[in-house]
Parts: sequence; structure tokens; C-alpha cells
Amino acid sequence: MNNGEQSTDGPMTLTQTRQVIVTEGLSGLMQRLEARALGPGHNAVIACDFSDAGSTGPLAGIPIGVKDNIDVAGFATTGGSPALKEYRPGSDAPAVTALREAGAIVACKLNMHELAFGITSDNGCFGRVFNPFDSNRTAGGSSGGSGAAVARGIVPAALGTDTGGSVRIPASFCGVAGFRPSTGRYPGGGVLPLSQTRDTVGVLAATVADICEVDAVLSGSQVPLPDLPDRPLRLGLPADALPGFCAPVEEAFRAALFDLAAGAFIDLIDLPELGLGAMEAELGFPVALTEAAETWRRLCPDKLGCELAEFVPRLGDPAVREAFHSMLQDDDELVRRYEAFRDKGRSDLQRRVQGCYDRFDIDAMVMPTAVVQPPRWEEAEMIQVKGIERPTFFTVVHNTTLATLIGVPSLSLPAGVDRDGLPVGLMIEGPAGADLSVLAWGTAIEEKLRETRAVPA
Repeated sequence: MNNGEQSTDGPMTLTQTRQVIVTEGLSGLMQRLEARALGPGHNAVIACDFSDAGSTGPLAGIPIGVKDNIDVAGFATTGGSPALKEYRPGSDAPAVTALREAGAIVACKLNMHELAFGITSDNGCFGRVFNPFDSNRTAGGSSGGSGAAVARGIVPAALGTDTGGSVRIPASFCGVAGFRPSTGRYPGGGVLPLSQTRDTVGVLAATVADICEVDAVLSGSQVPLPDLPDRPLRLGLPADALPGFCAPVEEAFRAALFDLAAGAFIDLIDLPELGLGAMEAELGFPVALTEAAETWRRLCPDKLGCELAEFVPRLGDPAVREAFHSMLQDDDELVRRYEAFRDKGRSDLQRRVQGCYDRFDIDAMVMPTAVVQPPRWEEAEMIQVKGIERPTFFTVVHNTTLATLIGVPSLSLPAGVDRDGLPVGLMIEGPAGADLSVLAWGTAIEEKLRETRAVPA
């Protein structure tokens, strides 16, 4: 642990969870996890109910947490906002229904950055979500409660949502695994919207192997993971994925790659720059804000009985309120940029990325999930990078935006800790639809890193 003096019982794998059920019974497990959920010092949980007995199925008896922008019958869906404290949908989101039908126990709703509009989970209504490694730092966002809850052993797995990196960033900052599937792989609906182009439900868990189990349930796919090729994996590293922002992160990431390459497990292929540094500001933000405006203008009267202009003043976070207030304005330039991306820019970007796979004959791309350490709370808006003040949001999502714009699978897995004792995530992503291949590569990489580095089992 870092000097924030945080402690955690540590993440529980699905196997460990099942072992506790055998030795202590389901009620014993639930009592243990409820005590963690209600314990002080994390603010990961908004509401919980560990009384469900569960049922039969591949996830029988497994407690799972759900980010509080995803509908769960019996709970409010607050989106981490005071404006929605009384919003109680009457049915589960389809992804939650799939988990219940597999025997999982939906045990708690998890804290988040208000309405998913940020990456710190510094939530003024439900409390800031503290990083399990250092309470002076964020757990990431917007699915910060999901990352912290898994890292602290409150639940062995959790659902989040990923629009700009909101599953993978907290996974990286909290030292767990996080998976953003190809857009459309998991059932949609029952989620407070942000961007129809970029949104997807994602999974966080202690290990990639555990993510594979949950993925099989959510995707409805019983197809086994594909066999790895009988050769080193060819991983492409974009030239602008390591911008030199943070020496401890870069050192830890390169050390992980060195260990993988030294064992002849990977071949690292240098790729040209992909324009990662400007991708969120120039492409991602116009898409997210324009589509959010369209959906919230419709959602407010349909679901909340008010107009968007009446809803905005009820929001808690000033920055989120400002973003929503901008939706009330007609920004022709923003809409123009969005339409240009929708009509041509997205397909051009997809072709450019696919061209890297074809030209360099790679299996997947590899990058550090985040190019900086988890920001301190005072760095929530601006973070100093090599003596220069930079916007924290755009810096943190530097590498995670690409997958959200072109709809491809992306997986963050623990690559150990840096010299300051903070976790570092290694992210791999593949072509659209290659979800099982990404999970297979991730499982194998996770096992290799566990053999060579201080990555927990």
C-alpha cells in the first residue's frame, strides 16, 4: 500500500468465492461481504442487499455488484446523482437479467462519477471513491465504485459501463481486470445513456479468467476460448501510446513487456502514431456530448417527467452541471464535427486501424491503460505532467478512447505496481468481434506476468 495508508482484504476470485460458499455456506459468504460493503473508508457502495439466496446456474451464489447507472429491480438507479435519488425503474436491465438467470446474486449498487461524466468518481452526493492503494488518490471512473469494490473484495465481479475508458481506467487504477467488449456484444437497454456510439456495459473482476466466465453469460456464448498460435503473440505498440508523461508508469509497463518478450511469449512490433493524444478532444467529446444531448432531451420527459432545462439545476457536480447546461445550447460546430465523424470519420479510423493489423501482421495492440498514475484528489481538474499543467480527463483517457470510437474489444489487466507502489494496467485490444481472442490472449498474458512479476494470483 502507498502512503495513503489504505488497507483492503484484496480481491476474491470466483474460485475463492465458491470455496468460501463450501466452507462457510452462502450465508457466511454474504455476511462477510456485507461487512466489507458497509465498512468505512471506501465509498464504493451506494446501496446493498446481501439477503438474496441465489439459484442454480454457472454463476450460482456469486455476488455481483452493479454500477448505479444500470437498472436493478428493487434498487434506485441514481447514476451517482442527487437528481435521481428517487428514480426507481421497475425491472432489471437485460444484462442484469442474464446474470440472475445464471444464478448470480445482484448484491449492491456501486458508486460512480455523476452520470458517468468524468474519470475520478469524486462524487459529492455519495462520497468520493477512494483508491484501495492510496486514499489520497482517485479509484478512477466513471465506474470507480466497481473497480474499488472488486479490489477490496466486496464482490468478486462487477458491472460497469465504458464510454471513454470508464471500465478499464478504474480497473487499472485499482489493480484488477476490466473488459470493454465489442460494441453490441452485451445486451443493451436499462442503462442511463451517454453515447449510443461509444457506450457499452463492461465487466470488472479479480482476474481475466473470471471475466471470461461473466462474459460467457452476458454474451450468451458458450464457445470456448480459441487456442493460442504456436508462436509468440505479435503485439503492436503505437508510437504515441507511451508519450513519456509518467516515468514510473512507463518503467513498469516496459518491464512487463520485457518479461513477456524475454520468455519468447511475445514479439513487440512498433506501430506508427495513431493520433491518440488528440482523439478524445477532437472526436470523442463531440460524439459523446452531441449524443448525450439527444438522449437526455428525450429521457427527461419520457422517464423523469420534466424537461432537460428543469433537470440540469438538480445535478450535484458543478462540472457535470456545466456539461449538461451546454446541451441546452445550440453548438453548430460541435454538431458539425459529430456528423463528420458519424458519416465518414469513424469508418476512416476503422480502416486506418485495420491497416495496421494488415501491414504489420499483428494479433493485437498493446498499451498502458493509463499513461499517468491515479490522480490525487487535488489533481481532479488539472494534472502536472513533466512540469506542464494538462487537463486530467484528456490525459487519463489518452489510450482508452480509440476502442470506444471504433467499437473494438479492449482489456486492461494488472501488470504489477510501479516504483511508488501504485498499480499499472496493461491494455490489449483487437479487431471488432475478436472478443474471445482478446480474452484468450489476456488470460495467457496474465498467467505469464504472474510467473515473472508481482501480480497477485
